[in-house]
Amino acid sequence: MIVLQILSLIVWLLAVPFCIGFLPIRLMKKELRSPGVIWIAGYIVLFFLLEIVGIPIVLTVNYHGFTIFSRWLAAALLLVAIGGAYMAVRGKKSGDGIILNYKDTWKTHSWEEKIMWVLFLALVGFQLYMAFTRASFDGDDAYYGVQALTAQQIDVMYRIDPNNGWSSTLDARHALALFPMWEAFIGKMSGIHATIICHSVIPLVLIPLTYVLYYQIGRILFRKRKDLLPMFMVIIALWQMFGNVSIYTTETFFLTRTWQGKSFAGNFVIPAVLWIFLSLFAVDETEEKEEKPAGVIRRIKNVENIGLWMLLGGLNLAGGASSSLAVLLSCMLTAGLAVLFTIKEKKFSILVKAGCTCVLGGAYILLYLLVSPWY
Repeated sequence: MIVLQILSLIVWLLAVPFCIGFLPIRLMKKELRSPGVIWIAGYIVLFFLLEIVGIPIVLTVNYHGFTIFSRWLAAALLLVAIGGAYMAVRGKKSGDGIILNYKDTWKTHSWEEKIMWVLFLALVGFQLYMAFTRASFDGDDAYYGVQALTAQQIDVMYRIDPNNGWSSTLDARHALALFPMWEAFIGKMSGIHATIICHSVIPLVLIPLTYVLYYQIGRILFRKRKDLLPMFMVIIALWQMFGNVSIYTTETFFLTRTWQGKSFAGNFVIPAVLWIFLSLFAVDETEEKEEKPAGVIRRIKNVENIGLWMLLGGLNLAGGASSSLAVLLSCMLTAGLAVLFTIKEKKFSILVKAGCTCVLGGAYILLYLLVSPWY
């Protein structure tokens, strides 16, 4: 039984998101086609599908909503994952491999870099060990953890008051943020108690996922000084460990409240917006050495950037799974960065594309404003 539960967790937390990530990666520049980016993209699409599938069910189904939600979500995730796996196999057979230009190998690093990487891995390993073996007390578990548990055991979503266990009207303030429902879904598919999923399993996935995102940001920021990247990652890891200067810092949420949507919003969703814009507009060394005509390079970049713009549009809705406020913040950050890069690139089309990526996020915010007064 334990072996089957572990295999189920591997399927739904690792294999399925990774296969999903093959779909958007096909439309990205080759420099981004790495396992880490595939995993990040897969989780963004996963939470996008979570919102698309879950929100109509939460708003319209009173009884047995979680069963209906689980069936539809499982079908959607498996369908998209199979499509991604097919595209990966097809690309490999055609010679257009998915994972390309991943040149950073262990042998190319100096001894100083290797020591830094070992130190970074040791710090992350310690964080994972502490997250798995220590259950941090937090008052919000009386809400978030209980919502996941009631969905798993009573088969309703956001229609039980966690404070007293009584039936109630839809909790519209939190109903559009389906992060606890995703945790309950993982628990149901693996046969594990929702509380164990929240406290012991989810940190083992989201902590490495977040560091993979920071690694991708570091690769761009230090693209001309790659020897500084391992030191950057060590500093980030230490920052997370010693950032508990109050109960409200993102570092505190990251390590002690990893299973809560607010933690995912601050540590993944917002940095992911920054990473996408850096990926879109950072000047690659390969581009600087290109001798192709400017028009050809421009057309190639437009095609390769489609995947990133689509991913940003999905992210601006997917953030709503973690927190309704995360959608507003990600859309505002998208608008602000779009203005900066519009001035830098002198292209008004950047504002238009950024505006399009905020359409679904804007619809989410409008829905939240319309639904809240009625419940």
